[in-house]
Amino acid sequence: MSIKTLALIAGQLTVWSVIGAAIVGLSRFRRLPPGLRYLALLACFDVLMELTVMAVKPVFHLESNLFLFPVIAIGEIGLLAFAYREALQSATFSRVMPWVVGAFSIYALFDCWVEFHRIHYPTALLILADLLQFSLATLYFWKLLRELRVEHLRQDPFFWVSVGLLVFVLGDLLIMLFSNYLLAHYSHQLQILVIVVVRPCFLVTLYSCYSLALWMHPPKVSSLGS
Repeated sequence: MSIKTLALIAGQLTVWSVIGAAIVGLSRFRRLPPGLRYLALLACFDVLMELTVMAVKPVFHLESNLFLFPVIAIGEIGLLAFAYREALQSATFSRVMPWVVGAFSIYALFDCWVEFHRIHYPTALLILADLLQFSLATLYFWKLLRELRVEHLRQDPFFWVSVGLLVFVLGDLLIMLFSNYLLAHYSHQLQILVIVVVRPCFLVTLYSCYSLALWMHPPKVSSLGS
């Protein structure tokens, strides 16, 4: 099976996993707590971006969706930050979050403006977005360990959101770190295979976790640390 075929299959799986998360989120939107409503909006936002890419690419004869990445990154980080604000219930996080998201947005738009004359692979922006998502998931796990209030982690929607984020972020960072190594010591084909086939697998995992979190009911909370 050729790399092009594998990339097509991986891309279709990614799109359908995003659509699946959006459908679950919309079907249960009224019954979701505020934090998960932001997650549902995130899935819908990503579907909208996928539709935009599908509509624009044939018109302008584009081969990738990198031209939209700053907008996608700002939207995803912003909605995730709002979702985790509800999950963390931290006054400090609520005060700091707008400044962090604002600074990230300014950097993303600046990077887009500087490289406006050409479509480029925004490695620095990707890494920064990954680190912010990693920080959100880590803060949630730290809250769980510190408070010990959730009786059954597997029944906690944000546990699965955070697991999905960690799996995706760590996989994405490893791909970016070893991409040039694969090119230098193996082949360009292997590098492309990892980027267009393996990375979408991490995205499918992420959106599967989103779907699971949106389908679940929040767990009962008790004070296990007292």
